[in-house]
Amino acid sequence: MKAGPAAGLRRTWLRAIDLVQARLDRTPDGTPGSDGPDGPDPRRSWPQRLLIAFNVLFVVGLLLVAVRLNSFEEAVGSIIRIDVPAGVLADLVDTEAAAAAGTGDTDDDRGDTANKPDEQPAGPPRNFLIIGTDSAIGLDLDDPASHRDRTTGVALADVIMLLRLDPGLARASLVSLPRDLYVPIYRDGIPVREEKIASALLVGGMEQGAPTLVETITHNFDVPIHNFVVIDFFGFEKVVDEIDGVQAWFPYPVRDVASGLYELEAGCTLLDGRASLAYVRSRKLEAFVDGRWRRVGVWNDLERNQRQQGFMILAMERVIAKGARSVFVRDDLIEAVASAVILDDRLTLRDLLSLGRAFADFDPDDLRRYVLPVYDDLVGDSSVLRLQDDARSVFDVFRGVALRPAEVPVVVVDGRGPVDESIPAYVQLERKGFPVEVRTGPVVERTTIRATVDLYDGALLVGQFINPVPRFEFSDDAGDVVELTLGTDFAIFRLVPRTYEEVDAVARAALPGVPVDQAAVVPDGPTPDLSTDQPADVALVGPVLSPVPMRAAAATTDGPGPMDLVDIIDARPPDGVTCR
Repeated sequence: MKAGPAAGLRRTWLRAIDLVQARLDRTPDGTPGSDGPDGPDPRRSWPQRLLIAFNVLFVVGLLLVAVRLNSFEEAVGSIIRIDVPAGVLADLVDTEAAAAAGTGDTDDDRGDTANKPDEQPAGPPRNFLIIGTDSAIGLDLDDPASHRDRTTGVALADVIMLLRLDPGLARASLVSLPRDLYVPIYRDGIPVREEKIASALLVGGMEQGAPTLVETITHNFDVPIHNFVVIDFFGFEKVVDEIDGVQAWFPYPVRDVASGLYELEAGCTLLDGRASLAYVRSRKLEAFVDGRWRRVGVWNDLERNQRQQGFMILAMERVIAKGARSVFVRDDLIEAVASAVILDDRLTLRDLLSLGRAFADFDPDDLRRYVLPVYDDLVGDSSVLRLQDDARSVFDVFRGVALRPAEVPVVVVDGRGPVDESIPAYVQLERKGFPVEVRTGPVVERTTIRATVDLYDGALLVGQFINPVPRFEFSDDAGDVVELTLGTDFAIFRLVPRTYEEVDAVARAALPGVPVDQAAVVPDGPTPDLSTDQPADVALVGPVLSPVPMRAAAATTDGPGPMDLVDIIDARPPDGVTCR
């Protein structure tokens, strides 16, 4: 029988008691204590009293942590789940297995914990689909957002975002999919109709609608979805109110009568749940400038998406300020979030805790934000959006394949000694499209790529072309380019690059916190002919796109125009201003 949370808490109590008893049975110098013939001496020295005080604090700390973890486990267990059919959600790449396979180790070798690093590489990247529905169930009747269909299980996707979390790099990337994007809707791998992407949730109600939206995105954009999160209007307002609102800053008074965002004063303002929902749903935002109300932007979905992304950052900052990074975060906050969301059936407590550890120090301002290039179109009388051809480069970020060789400068240090080759190695690399600078160095055995963690994607791209797969070293003092040192083990630059997953499994083992000498080595494979060069425009790894600017430069001589206001009004205070 599986033990419940209460049993786990009891075990923690007993363990704490045992630890305290063990400590009390020792003298201050750490040796086992002994009683005299007349029993223990009732008088205690100050070191003993200090030790007892420490033990009490130690027990209290253990119990508080146990209670918090117990509350967290119960809250996660209470979250509503959607059963997802097999094959809809993508499988995570098992980087540890891939790295082990690359070493050629036997099963016995892989089972020998003595040969394993103390810290395993962080988990693989995963893509979350964030779905905000327009369901009004639960809202008060006087809420401006309540005047919608309140039928249970029937809703459109009001917000659709892709969030890519890379634990190994502590990197987060975000893009919004406009709800008016016109695409084929997929169900069970078959296109059932062509419609705005927001309508995918209408297929079979929420239980089938969320998996349908996952399929639609996967089939249309070739982006794997590993997990999804669903939240409705009521849940959104509830979470915002639980963190006591979100602080925003506006340079001018703003409003959107249509969404229920009634006039907000300039400067710092605290948005409660209702006002926050009206702000992120706003499509007709106005600002009071020079004595009159002016339109902010052209009132389209892209501007609204930008505001939603900016609000996410403000909300994350607010949650952190409320102690989300502390084990002593409030029960009501945990319970509010748990009761406000719906998850897929594959996201586990272990996954959440692992991601929490990886992003414990993440700065919300480091969130990488992207914009899909689209154009307006008409289908009958309906206004829709379609993707431009260069949208592929944005989706490449969420596929883990975006960098091109021309974007990765490489310093080649030849440490092989005298070699006889018809085409110098650096020329071979240049023919792949990499900008190359050549240096000489002492003879070394291992071919090594050295870079900062920020240049991880570029280092990985270079490594995909090298046979055998090189050693990777990541250091803060590695400079602003990728450095490739050719060792005596270097064989050739590959005609066909290795897959991203092969080399990523090796490179992640070299990230800070994992011993470098534990990096896996992928088998060499066949040696290709060098006479044919890899096209220089092949996209292989890593995102290098400019995120949406948080604040652009601004006003025209006649004052800020509609498009200037889009960039100025992002709800973030300017430098030097703090809203509390």
